[in-house]
Amino acid sequence: MTKVAISTDFLSALARIPLAQQKKVRSFISRFQLDPTAASINYEPIHNTRDSRARTVRIDLAYRAIVLHPETGDIYVLVWVDHHDEAMAWAQNKQFEVNPVTGALQVFDTEVLERVEGAAAPAETAQAPKALDAYALFETFGDDDLLRTGLPAPLLPAVRALKQTDDLDALQQYLPAEAFEALYWIANLNYSVEQALASVGGAARPAHVDTADLAAAFAQPDTLRRFAIIETAAELTEIMNAPLEKWRVFLHPSQAALVGRHFNGPARVLGGAGTGKTVVAMHRARYLAREVFNAPDDRILVTTFTRNLANNIADNLANLCGPERARIEVTNLHRWAAQFLQSHGFRLDVAEDQAINECWRGAVAAADTIGQTEAFYRNEWRHVIQAHSISERAGYLHASRRGLGTRLNRPQRAAIWQVFEEYRRLLAEQGRLEWFDLVRQAREYLAAQGDILPYRAIVVDETQDLHPEELRLLRQMVPPGPNDLFFVGDAHQRIYGRPVVMSQCGIEIRGRSSKLRINYRTTQEIQSWAMRVLTGQPVDDLDGGSDANDEYMSLMHGVEPEVCHFTTMEEETEYLVAELAELLSVTAAESICVVARAHWQLRDIYLPALRAAGIPYHYLQAETPEYAGSGVRLATMHRVKGLEFPHVRLVGVNRGVIPYVPDAADLDAVAQEEAEVRDRCLLHVAASRARNTLVVTGYGAPSPFVVE
Repeated sequence: MTKVAISTDFLSALARIPLAQQKKVRSFISRFQLDPTAASINYEPIHNTRDSRARTVRIDLAYRAIVLHPETGDIYVLVWVDHHDEAMAWAQNKQFEVNPVTGALQVFDTEVLERVEGAAAPAETAQAPKALDAYALFETFGDDDLLRTGLPAPLLPAVRALKQTDDLDALQQYLPAEAFEALYWIANLNYSVEQALASVGGAARPAHVDTADLAAAFAQPDTLRRFAIIETAAELTEIMNAPLEKWRVFLHPSQAALVGRHFNGPARVLGGAGTGKTVVAMHRARYLAREVFNAPDDRILVTTFTRNLANNIADNLANLCGPERARIEVTNLHRWAAQFLQSHGFRLDVAEDQAINECWRGAVAAADTIGQTEAFYRNEWRHVIQAHSISERAGYLHASRRGLGTRLNRPQRAAIWQVFEEYRRLLAEQGRLEWFDLVRQAREYLAAQGDILPYRAIVVDETQDLHPEELRLLRQMVPPGPNDLFFVGDAHQRIYGRPVVMSQCGIEIRGRSSKLRINYRTTQEIQSWAMRVLTGQPVDDLDGGSDANDEYMSLMHGVEPEVCHFTTMEEETEYLVAELAELLSVTAAESICVVARAHWQLRDIYLPALRAAGIPYHYLQAETPEYAGSGVRLATMHRVKGLEFPHVRLVGVNRGVIPYVPDAADLDAVAQEEAEVRDRCLLHVAASRARNTLVVTGYGAPSPFVVE
């Protein structure tokens, strides 16, 4: 059966041509997908090309598509679309080959060969060993080792000619992605070939490769990271509806391996900002619904900490999935627990912040006998009482307080318990409870009722922000078994709570842990700045271990982030308005996001400044879709979590705002340090939302977290 494949390059090129031509291309592809051998599709050879299999097909009088037209086999590949002259120029130096080592179909540009051919130095006679820094970048590696990375043999001379790591960056556009990634790790981290291949998720090499067999090539993960085979008209529509959202179809092999892996129990995936954790979570949910738990009554739950992130995932899954979407439920965990209990007859009244504050003030005033602050009691309540589900005095007297600063003896704990009892009494007097109480009620009810939920698997995003009680609920919601729980997270981005050990919540993941290392969102310059915000801060792996900061790399480069600090607020807003006006002359307003620590900053300072300057804006508040409305986006650092923008402007990054701990004087040294770490993570999260450019501004005293 004849098949049609489409490449990431084709989708990128399609997005750049005029809308009128895009419509014609879509119409052509629909006809092409039905029968690429039809007589009405006139394949024409392209003169002076390195690969004679490249053909041009007419879209209209001015535009052409480039097709890889096989000499044998039944796969036709759409690889580029452009104006006639530009399309021909693109195809002139391209080669399409099945790599004899990896078995993957590769597209590479041979233009670089013209600069290398004939420029090689004459063979040197034997000489004494050179100093290490006198060797060329890959001089100490044999040809076979370099070819194992997936490097096409014709490009070997170009790689051999590289002197330093910057030269490798300049060659990136000419190399297949898998080869560049492995070479990057070898060059920058001094990895062996084996270490580099393991770090980038290199697939197992086939024992035998038939370089003429395109069908076999399309079974290789490295092929599927840049090509998708279109089996049906529905799949074609799915891809073409949003060609820029290539994550819907094209996965990196390291991501694809996790999406389709069989796990004998709970699994955890770590990954820094921009490594595609949420992408993997969404594809994992689709895979489980399609391939594993696909009975009509099977349900997959996708959940996360915040409502905004759950809404984003739900919208994206609607685009990603087919009929299986009806069996995938998406919600944040607190909303799920509330709806579940209400559906089973529970009457719930979760206390608002104001009521909780009043109850704490009343409890401390009435029952404190040892002179502790309200902040101390609230910290102890959250991280000891609620974290360990303690409901009786005896449980608190024996509870572990590891990691909390103030040491307490048993008489002190007994006195503290009196404040907790008073707080409970005041809440109950109002008929209210905390969210953690609600979560615990849901867990205890499920434990008593047995297996009453339809979920066969749960996929969890942003695991690092979950409380122990929430993790225990997740464990109770799905029966233990293969592929039951799938967690993704990154402790670098923990902006709520404190480190939690999953195994202490009944979730055993040992032996089923993986890591995504390559950042696909931001440039290396932006990533490095965001990581420096966390310098010196130990980062956990969500299960009591540590996560190394130096294992995350971006393969893209761009301009260095800019830090500008001003004496007055007026000077900062004047600079921001001028900078935005200049940026808006070259890019769409929707590609820019102005991010502040708090709503009051946006409401009282930056929104009025944009309004006065006539700059259109769209204020992202709770549940406001980031894609709705026009204008420059305005959002808090918390709100932008899970989002990304080509251009991010962090504003009002001042001392007293970040870190912002209004009751720091009431906290002990450990609690103060934890609050500061959360704010460091918050700044890291906000900075890592930027894809292309990042500017950080403030006024008055600068934040101590800002790195120049």
